[in-house]
Amino acid sequence: MADVNIDQVVMTLKNKFKTGHQFIFWYDDQGEFADSVDDLIGALVGVATVIELKMGYQLKTKLRLLEAGKSEKFLIYSPQPQPPLEENHLRDMVLYSELFRADAPEILRKELQLPENMYSFVKAHAAFFGSKERRARFMKYDVHSYQAEPTMAIMAAIVRLDQPLVDFFDVLRLILKGGIVDNKYLNDFEKYHVLEDFWRIVNDRFGFQAAEPGLLTLASGLYVTMAFEQMGLITPADNRYNLSARAANVQTFMQQFSAEAYGERRDDYNQIAELVWDNIRANKFFDQLDIDDLANSDVFPEFDKKILSWIQDQLLLRNDGVMVNGLNIGKLTKKRREMHYGRSRNINHLYLMIRSAWQVIRARDNRPANGFNAMVDEYTNGGFYVDMDYRHFIYEYHMAGYPDYYMRLKRLVEQTYVDLLSKFNTSWNQTFDYHQVAPQLLQRNFYNQYVRNQQNRIVVIISDSFRYEIGKELQSRLQREDQVTNMQMHFLISGLPSVTYMGMPALLPHKQLDLQYDSRSVMVDGQPAKNMTQRQEILQHANPKSIAYRYKELQGKTRDEIRAMFANQEVVYIYHNQIDTTAENKGTEDETTKAAETAITELQELIWRLRTNNITHVYVTADHGFQYRDEKIDDIDKIEVETVAEDWKSPRYLVSERDIKDPGIARQSIANALDNQDSRYVYYPTTANVFKANGSDKYAHGGSSLAEMLVPLLDVHTTSKKSTAHEATLQINNSNLQINSLDVPLSVMQTEPISSKVTPAAFKLYFVDENNHQISGQIVINANSKDSRVENRIQRVNITLVDQQYDRNQVYDLVIENIDSGAQSRVHYRIDIVDNRR
Repeated sequence: MADVNIDQVVMTLKNKFKTGHQFIFWYDDQGEFADSVDDLIGALVGVATVIELKMGYQLKTKLRLLEAGKSEKFLIYSPQPQPPLEENHLRDMVLYSELFRADAPEILRKELQLPENMYSFVKAHAAFFGSKERRARFMKYDVHSYQAEPTMAIMAAIVRLDQPLVDFFDVLRLILKGGIVDNKYLNDFEKYHVLEDFWRIVNDRFGFQAAEPGLLTLASGLYVTMAFEQMGLITPADNRYNLSARAANVQTFMQQFSAEAYGERRDDYNQIAELVWDNIRANKFFDQLDIDDLANSDVFPEFDKKILSWIQDQLLLRNDGVMVNGLNIGKLTKKRREMHYGRSRNINHLYLMIRSAWQVIRARDNRPANGFNAMVDEYTNGGFYVDMDYRHFIYEYHMAGYPDYYMRLKRLVEQTYVDLLSKFNTSWNQTFDYHQVAPQLLQRNFYNQYVRNQQNRIVVIISDSFRYEIGKELQSRLQREDQVTNMQMHFLISGLPSVTYMGMPALLPHKQLDLQYDSRSVMVDGQPAKNMTQRQEILQHANPKSIAYRYKELQGKTRDEIRAMFANQEVVYIYHNQIDTTAENKGTEDETTKAAETAITELQELIWRLRTNNITHVYVTADHGFQYRDEKIDDIDKIEVETVAEDWKSPRYLVSERDIKDPGIARQSIANALDNQDSRYVYYPTTANVFKANGSDKYAHGGSSLAEMLVPLLDVHTTSKKSTAHEATLQINNSNLQINSLDVPLSVMQTEPISSKVTPAAFKLYFVDENNHQISGQIVINANSKDSRVENRIQRVNITLVDQQYDRNQVYDLVIENIDSGAQSRVHYRIDIVDNRR
């Protein structure tokens, strides 16, 4: 034990020399202190000279001692046993000198600051304590947490448990994370003689017994028992993985293990679950269980796969009103997303995908309102959700990796959505007429209506193809912020064709708009408006204190740079292009739904950057919307229309002076769209169909539909003041704060609904004893309800206590810990359980 701390040895030797001993002989039988001779020499300077007695040097050492003066003192250290008398040339001197023997275990016990009754423990595990590094790890632990089972501290040191309190569940989690097969920790347990103790403690805590115990069998027992406990079912008695006799401990351990993965990139709980599933698959424990049972457990990812598959089957049968444990598909998917595997990236995307599919499919019987104004009211008050839900479905489908298994569902969603588009487009085109549109709703009147007479600086963000439903999602996100002081969503009706070269000029100040044949662009009061420079000149003609920027020009700019760019300007136009530039490119049009998500994020961040620079009034609008279908339309299904040289055609519109009366086609005069004397017409499909023309295969605009023509006008007022928003909090509603069972039911209330003043938060709940040692499982609660009704913000959950003895006179705490901030609140409980063992 070369690196044992020798302070105790030195102290003992000094005391012996003080009592008058001139020579002290130390025969170190095992040579445990042979590497510490230099330390001894240094420590005894001025007290005694240290002589290392080596083989063959007995006579030389004896002569040196005989020559010593009476005041000189010597420690004679031999790293070998004392030789027999007949071979020991120093035997006469040994007889009248002091013979010292170091009790390494006792010295070590004192170094480790262990009580006297742990001497035999230290002695029995001398091999483990032979390393200074291992001793240092061991000494970090609070002796009171392992004194009843001291080998647990050795296990903790081997697995490198990084906390002062030794808890067997924490040790076991680290062991399982080290690998189910050929576990390095168990190899070390065997090396340092604690493996039998490990399996004995496992048996005591979980009732696990096996002729040849192994981690895979143990993990299988934990996972299988936990699954049946979550479902409220009896674990099959003939199941060798049945640990239900100690179910409380199983649940506690598994809750802790599951909660540990929250927010972590690596999910060891999941990896072990997959190994266990492969191990138990042949047993078919869960094959015949009802979906209501499976929906209560999140032990295995296969349960989520089964649930997702079941929902798909129900939707394919048009059984979208089905309930599981009293929850419809929307609430079921929300619940599953907040359970263990629902937080994983892929399964989360799948649940969001299938929820959006459910939303689209259950809208299949929607009927358009009668008349233009009624259709607009219906769409702006919720009808837009079908476009949003379809976009979300495609986005989540792509984010989930285009799963082939859900192709049947995708086809159904696609067909349902196209049918709805066609139904509503047909009705829209039967009623739409520019003469019915109030002047303030026309896109071409935007500047006069909203900008010209503003007394304060106004910023107008124009995002290409930012259709109404995407604007509503931006509005929803901004509503979460308390620094938005006022916000209203209006809308504008675009011109036809609903394209950029019509929409961008229409949003500028003007008296006259004219569509040019040769350049396919709109002239603004005789001036071109195709690029930024031209548009800025038009703005400055109406108000010299005007300027225009591209969104990308503001990216990466410092606060001072942005202030300089906006200084002395009364009207600022910012042109943003994320959706259209992505979707118009055949190589990237599949990314249209992702581009929409990016656009929302970019505009939200832009509004916030402007706010911090005291730019507090912003309009967000678009030049036009779009129609998107993820499946390509076959050429044979497209509308064929002959054109002449003067015509120009795209998939969703045709500009021509001719009188075309083909079926499935309607028209509006350009004169009505631009309020001029143009003699041409814009023709468009009355359904969701397209013309046979060059263009994108999935993304299209230019036609006449709510999704293409009704664009958002989001009026946002903000403040540069600091946010006063705070995170949601939880409160325990239980009036009885005495616990009489290992299963502890809790009524947990989110104190306030989520709003601009209250932001969502996630909490973990668990019980601790007076030493702050966790004594229960751990559950995660998301405080994210927007419901104003208190009863709908209450969650009823259960936490399971460790199956052990509890002191009815001790106070135990329920900890409510904010996962992000670590802030805690505590509720005091008493535990009075007559019989802890079940």
